[in-house]
Amino acid sequence: MNVNVANVLLRTLLALAHLFHNLYTAIRYACDATYRWFMEPWRAGTTAELDTLVRTLAKANKIPKHLVIVLGLCDESILDCVRIIGWCITLDIPYISFFDRNGFFKKNEINLKEEFARKRPDLVEHITWNPHAKAPSQNGVIGSKSKINVSLLSDIDSKGKIVTLTQSLAKAVSTGNLDSEEITDQLITEKLQIKGMPDPDLALIYGYTCSTHGVLPWHTRTTEFLMLPMYVSISVKDFTCLLERYNKCVQRYGK
Repeated sequence: MNVNVANVLLRTLLALAHLFHNLYTAIRYACDATYRWFMEPWRAGTTAELDTLVRTLAKANKIPKHLVIVLGLCDESILDCVRIIGWCITLDIPYISFFDRNGFFKKNEINLKEEFARKRPDLVEHITWNPHAKAPSQNGVIGSKSKINVSLLSDIDSKGKIVTLTQSLAKAVSTGNLDSEEITDQLITEKLQIKGMPDPDLALIYGYTCSTHGVLPWHTRTTEFLMLPMYVSISVKDFTCLLERYNKCVQRYGK
């Protein structure tokens, strides 16, 4: 068998494997959606679910301080994001970020705010939008302890920021304003750090593929990544189960 025939055979096998994987994924999520549709009438009401959520996690050893929702789909759901923000306020999670590579939510920020105000008018005053884009206060702290800080992030805030920093450092070295030996991990970390925002503790991937999709590569060294179930809408039960899984995770930091 010559090299060309072997390459064609290998590409065919890889294409078939990819096709069968996509077919399996589609069938699995279709079954999940069907099960969810039949079970919907027996689900508890929103108030009862929230009470259960609080009771279950109130005594947890750890609640994430910064939760990132990684949107790997093209058809992002604003309504799901509204629900998640409400649950985070209930659990007193101080920072939540929504990341999508194409900047869908940045472009539709007004729609998200309007939808949230329409669905949860009682919680509007508890939110500070995009604190990372605002100037720090006099004491160096952004936002308020009594509020949840909601950030809308895209590639510009992750890989784009690294590219911009690399260009600026290269220019500084070429013009003699910076010595190349002065470029250290500490300097890069300081430049890339999002002021007033802790690194994410937990990232929930909303998509068919277990991929970071380029989310904040410099800030997610110790972030726990979990997959959100691909349903028509995310339930409190789904959200609670993922937080319980996170609560059982043990960070070994490479040890």
